[in-house]
Amino acid sequence: MDSSTALRCAITSVPAPGAPPRQNATDAAIGLSFLDSALRLNHLRRVSETLTVTDHRVARRTTEIDISLAMLDEGQRRAMVLSRDLRGAGRRERNGGQGSDEIWVPVARIARRSTAPVVIWNPGGARLPRLTQNECGRLLAAGLFRLLRGILDSLPGTDPELHLLLHRVPEAEWLLQHAIDVLVTERHRPPAGRPPASGAGVVAGQGARHRAIVLAVLEKHEHALAEFFELLDIALDNDLLIVALDPTRDEHVLTYETPLHVTSEEDAGHRLVRLLRSSSEGYHLEYRSSISSSIPAYHLVVDAEPGVDIARMYLSTDADLRVAAALRADLLVLAQRLENERRAPTGRSSSKILELQMQTTLRTLADLVRRRRWEAAQAGVPVSEHRMVVSSELGHVAVAGEGTLGPDGTVDSSVLRHPALAPDRLRAAADELFAEELYAGVALENDPSPSRAHASWHGSPTPGATVGAPVEIRAGMLMRDVTAAGPRRVCRYAVMVAVVGFLFAAFLAGSPWPFDVASRARLGVIADAGAVISVLLLVPGFLYTRLGLSDRRSISGRLRALPRAVANVCIAVIALVAGTVASGMSGGWVQLAFALMVAVPLAAATLLLYRRRPQRDTAELVRLGAPHWLDGTDVARVRADAQFFSVLGGAR
Repeated sequence: MDSSTALRCAITSVPAPGAPPRQNATDAAIGLSFLDSALRLNHLRRVSETLTVTDHRVARRTTEIDISLAMLDEGQRRAMVLSRDLRGAGRRERNGGQGSDEIWVPVARIARRSTAPVVIWNPGGARLPRLTQNECGRLLAAGLFRLLRGILDSLPGTDPELHLLLHRVPEAEWLLQHAIDVLVTERHRPPAGRPPASGAGVVAGQGARHRAIVLAVLEKHEHALAEFFELLDIALDNDLLIVALDPTRDEHVLTYETPLHVTSEEDAGHRLVRLLRSSSEGYHLEYRSSISSSIPAYHLVVDAEPGVDIARMYLSTDADLRVAAALRADLLVLAQRLENERRAPTGRSSSKILELQMQTTLRTLADLVRRRRWEAAQAGVPVSEHRMVVSSELGHVAVAGEGTLGPDGTVDSSVLRHPALAPDRLRAAADELFAEELYAGVALENDPSPSRAHASWHGSPTPGATVGAPVEIRAGMLMRDVTAAGPRRVCRYAVMVAVVGFLFAAFLAGSPWPFDVASRARLGVIADAGAVISVLLLVPGFLYTRLGLSDRRSISGRLRALPRAVANVCIAVIALVAGTVASGMSGGWVQLAFALMVAVPLAAATLLLYRRRPQRDTAELVRLGAPHWLDGTDVARVRADAQFFSVLGGAR
């Protein structure tokens, strides 16, 4: 349920107050400033996240942030000092006029999905005081109502319901204020469904009239309130972490742990297929998060359990998504205008305007392509010539400074006359932006440590980007058991079981080939079946305990799922032979049981020797979810074995 629907449900659910809720302009200013600071996070210099993967679908995230109070703007500083003064008023009275010098600073916002407490430490290990979510909610509710009223007050006054709400019926305004306060402070969304119908013998009274006025205003001006409801969505879906910091120091380093959310488990069939794929190809882990575009640096560290190596890792961001969307729209418009201009020229002035617009758009496209190529070069990955073909050609038109020769031998530097510029090429470049995911930047793992991988993203000012807009972080990694100790050991064990089964059958049959017709009768008469069963179960069972198979819920256990299955199959066929011998069945059944004890382990050992042919590094990364422009071939992506995310909607 979106915030617009939630607000309407709250209006129909809460009683109309008899007096205005206790809010003031100071609380509203503080709440809006806190929300603005939590969205932009312009005072954060660096964010480092450490993802520790302990078991399958189990991980822990530790975040370290560098804060510079000097980067706060004047309005944010004023609101934080004002919040300190308000909270410290009672303390100053008790302490003889001496209050606290700490100021309250938003440092993060986390998805409101878990009730796990978040504790924030400084480098010395001391816990920092946090503003409670109840206190924060009341400030946000006051700020959001003042913002909503300001938006409604700026609308044209021709709407009669709007005039009644703002100037004539204060009870309707109180109801709207109370509904926002309940939504934000109680931290719950109302259930979906219609309100109960009115009973017989009643008519709409004053309370119903007040609700009708508020609902009519929200319905008529829903388009003008779209940005307000986006902020209300953020306030309802997130908790703000607001901590007390010493204002006499500009630089602060804080550490905290927050819960991670994981996608739901699949059904048994898909789970089995994914388990077998992980055993042969590797364990694929995906992590999604979101940061503000105002943060200049983001660092991700992934720690795996001992014995598991991180073979591949990438970090991708969509920081250029809005730029690419605007660029695509401009390219399509310019393609049509260029086509019209070449079909019917409109004159020198119109051609010059089109020239300037074309240069601006192509330069933006060239800069986007350049950033993608430089990112790949920094990671040591060559970009294929089959990727970004049209975009590279049009970008070259903007930066090369090439011209064409006129009839009189003069050089015409207009890009409109460049032979590479054509309407169909502009449309192809517009499609290429999203088909090859040119909006997605990429950084690759740069730490040689086997069980630890690093990747970092450094933000840079992008023309056309929205300051403080959210940037989605997507990281993928492939973990492998590169030592292959488990498969080799189980393969030797399976061969040993097959050899033991053949030798037992040969000794009992008294023949070097115990699977002929003559040996069948002798296998049906075993003198000491108890001794045979004891040796069959004792020797392979003892060797099974020496295999050292990992816990099936650990990452190494997932990577060695197939070897574990092979070892269990070997134990099963041994138990089958023992049961056949103990039951005194005929020689044909005993011979068949020994044949299975030889054939099944050998077939399973052959299966363990199979390994998927490794692809190129870039193709493997695209297969894990990296942008398509990184590789020249069309690689099918696979779904991750585990998907962790820290934002609402992260598992899409």
